[in-house]
Amino acid sequence: MLDWKASPFKASGAAVALLATALCRAGSPPAPQTAKPPTFVATYSVAWHGITAGHTTLTLVQTGPDAYRYSSVDRADGLFRLFVGRGITQASRFRLVDGQVQPLSFRSKGGGPPENVRFDWARGRVIGTAKHKHIDLKLEPGTQDPGSVQIALMLAFLRGHPPASFWMLNTDVINRFEFVRRGEATLKTPLGPLPTVLYTSHHAKARRTTYMWLAPSLDYMPARLEQRRGDSTLFSLNILSYKRT
Repeated sequence: MLDWKASPFKASGAAVALLATALCRAGSPPAPQTAKPPTFVATYSVAWHGITAGHTTLTLVQTGPDAYRYSSVDRADGLFRLFVGRGITQASRFRLVDGQVQPLSFRSKGGGPPENVRFDWARGRVIGTAKHKHIDLKLEPGTQDPGSVQIALMLAFLRGHPPASFWMLNTDVINRFEFVRRGEATLKTPLGPLPTVLYTSHHAKARRTTYMWLAPSLDYMPARLEQRRGDSTLFSLNILSYKRT
């Protein structure tokens, strides 16, 4: 969801990746306190510089009493298949510790160098491979991976306490992202009109900013997501379907 590089598909899986008083103004009541994230399947269309590029499917499944797997599968259409082949898959495994999302591993393949990392919370390190090199980084408190961050934010919104910032593993570095509320909008979607709250995400060294229109009726998954550089929209995702499982 955050500071993705060249490929719209590399970005979409994590987005894939979103207020109590704000949500009342947007037309929805505050959600009740939520101990666990809802499991779901969501699909989005993907556009690259305004051209339809394919679609992505996001899935959250529970694998144990407090264990989950969040995955994205991206499929390209037309000429975009030449760039991403069979597509891109990403998977984040995490657990709930005292009600908070704690990532355990993250894997990504397709659309660039593969990533394969694990989180060693006992030692306070994240270890693995990214950009064809070994990484061994110090974990900041509450650090998320590109997949688990979406669920951590979802839970924060459902509990009525969205963060002002968060730490996230961003390929081979850990960055602190600012998370800022920008307003409200009702979007026209295949699911009908959706009231949303607009947030942006950005870290200090990034040239790109991610815009997320978060829908209360979709458990705060984005109804729309854009990554922009200045006035140019590099890619966008738009909701096609959302189903709790």
